[in-house]
Amino acid sequence: MPKVTFLPPGLSVDVPCGTSLSDAALAAGLSIGLPCGGKGTCGKCLVKIAEGTADAKPSLKATDEERAAGFVHACLSSVTEDVTVVIPEPDALALGVHLDDGIDPTEGGAQAVADLSPLTRRVRLAVPRPAAMDGLSDLDRLDRALRPLLKARRVQYPLPFIRDLPRELRMAGGEVTVDVATESAHARAVRVRGGRGAAGGLGVAVDLGTTTISVQLVSLESGKTLSTRNGYNDQVLCGLDVISRMNYASRPERLEDLRAKALASVNRLMGEACDEAGASREEVTACALSGNTVMTHLLLGLPPEHIRLDPYTPAVLGVPAFTASEVGLDIHQNALVRISPSVGSYVGGDITAGMLLTGLAEGGGELFLLLDIGTNGEIVLGNADFLLTCACSAGPAFEGGGIDCGMRATTGAIDRVTVDGDTGRAGYTVIGGGRPAGICGSGLIDLASGLFLAGFLDASGKLDRSGRCPAVEANGRRASYTVARADETRDGKPVRVSETDIDNLMRAKAAIFSAASLMLSQVGFSFGDLSVFHVAGGFGKHLDLGHAIAIGLLPDIPLDRFRYLGNASLAGTKLALLSKRHRNLQEELASRMTYLDLSASPGYMDQYTAALFLPHTELHLFPSVRVRARDAEGKGIDSR
Repeated sequence: MPKVTFLPPGLSVDVPCGTSLSDAALAAGLSIGLPCGGKGTCGKCLVKIAEGTADAKPSLKATDEERAAGFVHACLSSVTEDVTVVIPEPDALALGVHLDDGIDPTEGGAQAVADLSPLTRRVRLAVPRPAAMDGLSDLDRLDRALRPLLKARRVQYPLPFIRDLPRELRMAGGEVTVDVATESAHARAVRVRGGRGAAGGLGVAVDLGTTTISVQLVSLESGKTLSTRNGYNDQVLCGLDVISRMNYASRPERLEDLRAKALASVNRLMGEACDEAGASREEVTACALSGNTVMTHLLLGLPPEHIRLDPYTPAVLGVPAFTASEVGLDIHQNALVRISPSVGSYVGGDITAGMLLTGLAEGGGELFLLLDIGTNGEIVLGNADFLLTCACSAGPAFEGGGIDCGMRATTGAIDRVTVDGDTGRAGYTVIGGGRPAGICGSGLIDLASGLFLAGFLDASGKLDRSGRCPAVEANGRRASYTVARADETRDGKPVRVSETDIDNLMRAKAAIFSAASLMLSQVGFSFGDLSVFHVAGGFGKHLDLGHAIAIGLLPDIPLDRFRYLGNASLAGTKLALLSKRHRNLQEELASRMTYLDLSASPGYMDQYTAALFLPHTELHLFPSVRVRARDAEGKGIDSR
């Protein structure tokens, strides 16, 4: 079999002829970024053939210069003989950089937990000393002392717990501290330690996002957040959205690769959170985790292909409780892991967790809409009488994916843009200050809105090629806009936004607006009937509502009806970690939600097509955005 050697690590692997270079890298324990899931459509898996040759299929994403220099796309190139391949350095998306995800690092959500009843609780008790001829084992004596305190008929004891018991019982003459879970019909012992002075137990709340993972370390006795960490999901190397991930997971070894990457990401962030708080991972006895349906499947190693195939059936919606060792989490091996219930193929536990932050969770009856903006846009509409939910594939544009100079809302990203009404030139701010490295979703929305309202971008997303704006450059049939010149940026390359980038943004906003509009029409309401419009997700922190309305992402309703929830999934997951009432409420809300499959809704494509313009083809839906033809003095489009 041919040998493939990868540089710079210098790893080699023998693979059958016909194996793609991306699969050969996986066999060698390496990852080559495949944002499209290995379909050959993104052009991001560029590698260089240093020695030998590979059978490379043609790609429109490779330039003549790249091909001449020996670069090929790993997912489109097959091994035919011994070959040496150079893997370029990963970009910022693959690095564990700090991300601004809209999380309050000290509170993790404004919701207080009055009924503190965490997933596991700490019990301190005295166990009688062994007596001659009493016929009782160490476990018998512990069980007799513990069950009355828990009011439980039965307590389950895992083998690692029993192994520790004899030593811990004798450390302080029978005085012990036991961490125990009481969620199911039978209590389950988690951890035993000698002595009764042990500090309160710890838990973690995890938001397993498609792009970003967030972790909070929490005191189970006080409910206080001790540390918050967030970073990229390593799975982004295998696909930017859930569809790409499912495509990538088509073979068992790739599914295992995705599972390993998700676990590595979560475990890394949990370790950082523990280190920051000066805590041991062994002290973590409970984990509450929320993610969309696909992310839950990939974390557990469940094949996701049936989610995308008619009749779109997940392997599981309500996930049973597991131990940390079963899932692969690097905390106490017996720690209880609760995964938030999903509702449908593309509406998962991140949404049912986020629902805990809405007024409905406290008994309010007003009509509300919850929108979680991300790679997968999820929506819930309802009141005390009904709950309707759906998901739309918005794509990664809001998170900087699929944009030539796009990046997440992290240090170096242009997050705010203003456009001069006369010259069309841009002013901008950069997260963290300094020189920009790219532009994030909120900056892209600001730019599109500003150019549109100033008359330099038409309703179909085409830039003004008349020459009136020096930042617009036309190259054949494609035009682009320079936000930051080369001499202003970190890497000496200009930050440009092309018409293709704008088109990707318009498709994303159309998917979300049309899905929300369709849901309202299904139950005989309009946007004007909403009392509250909840916006969730870290992306929303940087979102200018007026600009989002101007491009048709959000409806044209009074601004005081919008509520920003931040990372609602993480905040709701923390509530579920700490409160039995909220866990029960989450289960009840999930059971009430009716899942709407947009692909089976005949009106969706009509709604989507109508929304593929700025702000919309039906301008009466956006009365506050007044569009006027530009006059000779360059005055034009304005908004109020």
